[in-house]
Amino acid sequence: MRTVKCKSGTKGWQGKLQKVYASFEEFVSYCETYNIHKRLGYHSVKKCWEQNPLIKGSVIPSDLQVVK
Repeated sequence: MRTVKCKSGTKGWQGKLQKVYASFEEFVSYCETYNIHKRLGYHSVKKCWEQNPLIKGSVIPSDLQVVK
């Protein structure tokens, strides 16, 4: 994963969704707790996983976003 500067000014990371999470099951677990897929603009966890967007984020939850 790449190191990037996030919108909060914090140093964060950037990578494809399926490289950030070890498995679909792990991603589902985070989505159930933190609504990751919704923060990224998806209604479906499965659709988000299948589309495998390029994302970036940091330790600050509001930094999580799809890179366009």
